[in-house]
Amino acid sequence: MKLSDWHNRLAWFRNRLRVMGPNEVASRVYEAGLHAMLFVRARSFEARAARPPSRPYRVPAINGHLKDVDWETRDRVLSVAVPWLNHRGKLFDHQEVRLGAAIDWHRDYSTGVTAPLSYSALINHRDQSLVGNVKCVWELNRLQHLVPLVLSLKWTEREAYRREVERQIASWCRENPFMRGVNWKSPLEAALRLITWGVISFVTEGSLVSQPEFESAVLKAIYLQQYFIRKFHSRHSSANNHLVGEMAGLYVAGTLWPVRPETHDWRAFAKAKLVEEILRQSGPDGVHRERAIEYQLFVCEFFLLAGSLGHVTGDPFPPEFWQRLSRMIEFLEALRDRAGNFPLLGDNDNGQVINLGDHGQKRAESLTALLRPATERRAGADLRQTLLLWGQNAGELPLRASEVSDATGLRSFPDGGYYVLSADRGNEDEIVVLFDAGSFGLDPLYAHAHADALSFWLSYGGRQFLIDPGTYCYDWSEWRRYFRSTAAHNTIRIDGLDQAEQAGTFLWKKPVNAYLAVLENLEASAEVEGWHDGYQRLADPVTHHRRLRLFKKSRTLAIVDRLECHARHNVEILFHFDPQCRVAQVKSHCFLVTNGEKALLVQLDSRLQVRIEQGNTSPIFGWCSPSFGYKRPTVTLVGKTSISGSVPFFSEISPA
Repeated sequence: MKLSDWHNRLAWFRNRLRVMGPNEVASRVYEAGLHAMLFVRARSFEARAARPPSRPYRVPAINGHLKDVDWETRDRVLSVAVPWLNHRGKLFDHQEVRLGAAIDWHRDYSTGVTAPLSYSALINHRDQSLVGNVKCVWELNRLQHLVPLVLSLKWTEREAYRREVERQIASWCRENPFMRGVNWKSPLEAALRLITWGVISFVTEGSLVSQPEFESAVLKAIYLQQYFIRKFHSRHSSANNHLVGEMAGLYVAGTLWPVRPETHDWRAFAKAKLVEEILRQSGPDGVHRERAIEYQLFVCEFFLLAGSLGHVTGDPFPPEFWQRLSRMIEFLEALRDRAGNFPLLGDNDNGQVINLGDHGQKRAESLTALLRPATERRAGADLRQTLLLWGQNAGELPLRASEVSDATGLRSFPDGGYYVLSADRGNEDEIVVLFDAGSFGLDPLYAHAHADALSFWLSYGGRQFLIDPGTYCYDWSEWRRYFRSTAAHNTIRIDGLDQAEQAGTFLWKKPVNAYLAVLENLEASAEVEGWHDGYQRLADPVTHHRRLRLFKKSRTLAIVDRLECHARHNVEILFHFDPQCRVAQVKSHCFLVTNGEKALLVQLDSRLQVRIEQGNTSPIFGWCSPSFGYKRPTVTLVGKTSISGSVPFFSEISPA
């Protein structure tokens, strides 16, 4: 390892220790002791786990719902399944892999590196020379590609799909001995695997594997993964979306396969944790406190899957659980434009509970439709809903929409700090603006937050114009630092510095918080103003105020930025456009931006020196990442100047 790598690791370790309290340190010490015990006794523990199960299984009945799935959805799922039948497929929607005749579950097929089969706690999964890109290894080992295969079995009755599903499950159990290798590193990955196996059992009406010689090994693996989750689930500063997923997996497995007396207690523990976490990790307005929109979609799926299973098996979750989940789904609905687009605020890694080969827009549509009256839902069975709800109809669940309407032009989510301005909502010339003026995220790590205070996203006529850049990668690199930096968002950067200080891949040294100053909804306009404290840390502090006013009739957005300081500072005002946009300068400081048949005029303050960045690598500027692991150039307008004192800047965006 290079000296610089050691220096970076030590710096990360210092910063990580800084956010740990005494209870977390004690918990980490306890986990280390448990690992030491399992290192010695893992094989004997695994042997004892192979005893016959003591309780019957209880898998809900699918009741023929798959027959009502439309042919377009069936074709999409079959197009995903056929390559996987031949050990080929895509990870993260874009990265094609060829697995060969025998799948190596420890291999990163993107780099060719195979991780060692050592005791899991002794493997440094961040060392790419040792394990490759562990995200690629884990994505394959979620086994989510088996769900399209088993669905294809039901629709085509082709036995090759059944044989392949059972072979891969048996192979995984055989090649992943208890606590050996990177696939016993993350409890979330074990939970997602258990959920996949649960969905397979549901689709096949109770039969995860049909061959008796596989059954004992699979049941043993199910129990061991439940044990692993229960003992090593995320705690303290790491208790974020991972904990939700872990508890959902533990609850599903404990419900479907109560193979040991202790699994009943684990199931009850998981249910209590899910209720606790939905209230802790989200606010009364429904905003998830990690402030990452795709992760909100992810955890909503976990909560819905577990809550629906409890409902259908006679173990109902309490009303407050369903009320909060309803608000979380309602927030997602408020963000979506008429075409289903929504901003990629914060981190995202395309994680989903059930992978059906569709995109985030489709997943959000399945969720938000649950709150609509039955008369407004599309005909036929929604496949994702059918699986997440374990065959129940949406009306059978205690999900309820609130009385708030988007028609007024302003939706406020004060706990999360998001404000949605809109005009002509749902119509051809609809304009939707999301403004970010809230806290930084889930403390103390703020793991999935971006330095994007007072940024905004804008859609016009169902076309995205001003966007959030996405995430791209999770390795500690210049690309990771760029995509969550202030420079990558539609806000203002001071002196080339981020609003908050990055300290690691999922760690911030000093957060930035934004605050609401003005909120007003009039007949002719809707207005919101906020400010943030990110640059108060400078020797000469700078305060940034931003006011957005949307004129409803003209659909014009007026932006007023006010900066307050004493000494001189460099200022950059940033506008990041969707890759589908064409940007042309029509006169001084005025740009025509077109996306399909829609066009906007963007007028910048005349005191700015304006330049266009697109696909630059030194320094990195002008990029977006529509999905994890994939990046593409896009146009960024940068207006630069220097200031001192109290200085306002005026920008305007209007239909062309």
